[in-house]
Amino acid sequence: MGILQDAIALEERAETNYRSAAETTADAGAKKILLLLADEEARHSDALRMMKTDVPAMSDGLLSAAQDWIGGSIEGGVGAISLDASLHKTLQAAMKIEQETEAFYREQESVAQDPGIRALFAVLAGIEHSHYVFVSSLVEYFDRPTEWIEAAEFGLRDEY
Repeated sequence: MGILQDAIALEERAETNYRSAAETTADAGAKKILLLLADEEARHSDALRMMKTDVPAMSDGLLSAAQDWIGGSIEGGVGAISLDASLHKTLQAAMKIEQETEAFYREQESVAQDPGIRALFAVLAGIEHSHYVFVSSLVEYFDRPTEWIEAAEFGLRDEY
């Protein structure tokens, strides 16, 4: 099946990009989150290889692990501001990959004849969407404190 091979290739591409970004970032917190995302993408490609349909449980692991880490960082007094200048660009690229992967799954879901494959693609599209939302929130998490510190006395800012 060519569609499944394409899906596996997309997941492997995302995993490779996350691992590469984790290796190059100077921010320890971002590195941990990027590795969590890479591991999640690896689980997706494994599920596709084995044609498992119990993929929804995988999404919960990523989000809860990331929430635990972020919560611990905030409670432990670790600053949210990243000193890695390339992190914003890395996260923007990750957001694009997540959008492309979600679009692929949505398109394939609409044309799939097999109900099991259609359901699998629907679940994976939802997971990729949650990854996009998560990564976009990381952009705000790492960038917004910088914005606030640089221009705290100027103008009105959105509530956190």
